[in-house]
Amino acid sequence: MEGPMGRLDGKVAIVTGAASGIGKGIALRFGREGAKVVVVTDRRVALGEETAATIREAGGDALFVQGDVSSSADTRRFVAATVERYSGLDVLVQNATWSARGRAVDLAEEDWDRTLDVGLKSIYLGAKYAIPEMRKRGGGAIVNISSVNGLAASPQLAAYNAVKGGINNLTRNLAIDYGRHNIRVNAIAPGHVVTESSGAAIHRDPHQTWSFTDACPMGRVGTPDDIAGAALFLASDDASWLTGEILVVDGGMSIQVPEVLVAAHYRRLGGKPAVAPIEDPPAVD
Repeated sequence: MEGPMGRLDGKVAIVTGAASGIGKGIALRFGREGAKVVVVTDRRVALGEETAATIREAGGDALFVQGDVSSSADTRRFVAATVERYSGLDVLVQNATWSARGRAVDLAEEDWDRTLDVGLKSIYLGAKYAIPEMRKRGGGAIVNISSVNGLAASPQLAAYNAVKGGINNLTRNLAIDYGRHNIRVNAIAPGHVVTESSGAAIHRDPHQTWSFTDACPMGRVGTPDDIAGAALFLASDDASWLTGEILVVDGGMSIQVPEVLVAAHYRRLGGKPAVAPIEDPPAVD
């Protein structure tokens, strides 16, 4: 693909959970920036193949590999397939997740196990099999997709909150253990990102729309491309001396004191609201 140099030219990148949403956005951005992209999904095979095809149609180079990120055998296989096709591995973006809503007492044990296997065990497995290949190339970058739920908790998300908190500290541990091998490990903590499946839902309820727009300093929800831009930076040589960081990408939502989130007049002190305020903001229990 001729044209201006991309920020990931010559890099080989795996992106898990790339069938849709954030993972798809990252895979497409990496493809536009010159990376050879390996798209990994488990059950949504058709959508994963579509992501890879879109990259190729735009002039990029992409391979689809089906795999369950919670499986040691599958993870080893899709890393091996990457190396076989592209002769190495430089970047691993670990985005795949699965979760069941529930409090600890109510949550089924199998749902707890599945959430931790797909969301947290997968981070360990990805590092286990990707890092040896990165060392052969003289270094690499791992970007783990966490959440603001790894910094603070939401109700009835016991397993999901545990996963995201675990990702953050495992990210730091990997950064410490492999920094001397020129392997950087960082995480992104997105706020509320609207994807294909959630876009229409937040606009059906005006109170929900309010909570993700007027309550946010940037006045809008996030998009997959917002997260893709952060992932591109962390994967690129521009972040060559940055490791072990949890990069919060949430439009400024989490920098506010609680009063800003529950009292409209606090937000109005910062200027005109980005969207028309609702006359009766949602009650807080």
